[in-house]
Amino acid sequence: MKKTAKIIAVAAACACLLGASGCATANNHISVDSFWYIDSYEGIQRTSVLDDAENAGRTPEVLLYELKFDKESGGNAAYYVEYFTDDTDFENGEHPHYFKTTFYAMSFDWNGDLVNEDYRISSTDEIPEEDRARMNGTEEVVYVLETEMRADGQYVYGPSDTEPTADNSVQFSDYIKTTTYFRSARNTLEPVYSRQEVHTTTPASLSPASKDDMCTQIEYVYEVSYNFGCTEATYTYTEEGGESEEHTVSGLQDTGYTMFDNNSLYTAIRGMSLSDSFSATISLFIPANFGILNASVTGGAQGELSPTDDADIISALTAAYGEPEVPDSGEDDNTEDETAHSYIYYNPVSITAASTLHGTTQTAWFAAVSDEDNNTYRATMLRLAVPISYGLGTMEYRLSEVVSVLGELAQ
Repeated sequence: MKKTAKIIAVAAACACLLGASGCATANNHISVDSFWYIDSYEGIQRTSVLDDAENAGRTPEVLLYELKFDKESGGNAAYYVEYFTDDTDFENGEHPHYFKTTFYAMSFDWNGDLVNEDYRISSTDEIPEEDRARMNGTEEVVYVLETEMRADGQYVYGPSDTEPTADNSVQFSDYIKTTTYFRSARNTLEPVYSRQEVHTTTPASLSPASKDDMCTQIEYVYEVSYNFGCTEATYTYTEEGGESEEHTVSGLQDTGYTMFDNNSLYTAIRGMSLSDSFSATISLFIPANFGILNASVTGGAQGELSPTDDADIISALTAAYGEPEVPDSGEDDNTEDETAHSYIYYNPVSITAASTLHGTTQTAWFAAVSDEDNNTYRATMLRLAVPISYGLGTMEYRLSEVVSVLGELAQ
């Protein structure tokens, strides 16, 4: 794994945090809430279990984000990256540029093929009593999160006004696909299994000496199996054209922080009780980093979506979940407020590695939860800004469509 540093950057750009409710305890662990449901719920609601025969026809939650690139936010004079984001059909056009998440629940067998042989449970006697009561033998209902990111573009050697040619540019067509299984909010979204498939091109240095030194193509697949209780994980890692490597990492509960799988990063944050005073450190399991990385999640002041600048996000939310409640101004209120309001609010967070050399900081917006029992917009991630390494600009993910709602009946 010689490309580890670059792989970490890729993993961060496509990460998906977990949903934790931000009530820190003395040992720095945080609790989790299921803010993806319209009402507060500790376990997994039956309508979201897609392989439940008695609830046939239910849909997963499918969220579609359009990728937009801000080249001007970069300042690298040696070379630049350009993403092909002009295609109006950003999902199926000539140059797709999107991020899609599919979220649902299903039965998982702890004695099945996705579990490492050393972690398989053949008898219910091996399961703690409190968990055994909610399981069917060795089967447990868990969440499944699938993600896919695609983007085309090119790296160009030279200042930002350099015209791309075959001699000074490298074109790419990148994708990242992940599948992650994790337990309910009751079990703090404890990871069960994950897989990541990566084919991507990343910047290689700040000031490359030539076109050949400015970027690196990375291709790998990894699979992780966690034991019941998430104290240990075994993963296989295979780079394109290389031999598979298998590694075991123990002590997953010894970091002092709540452990999540890196692929489920943003889903995790979605469940946190975010506010301007929120601050938490979590641990992420990242095979490309040989195991564990601690990350800081910090809240900011609540904002309101702009009816003009955020019209795309507002349209996606209201089409799926309905219009927001407009507050009653009151008969005695003579104040004229000419400001245009969406009445849809969000909580911003910053995400960075919890170390001295923390690298870039990502910024995400999550729909605010004003009423846990009538949570209209389900703490949905609305926007994500990811700076590209070496001052090459910023990639923005903007919610474009709620394709289907978790637990609804298919049309």
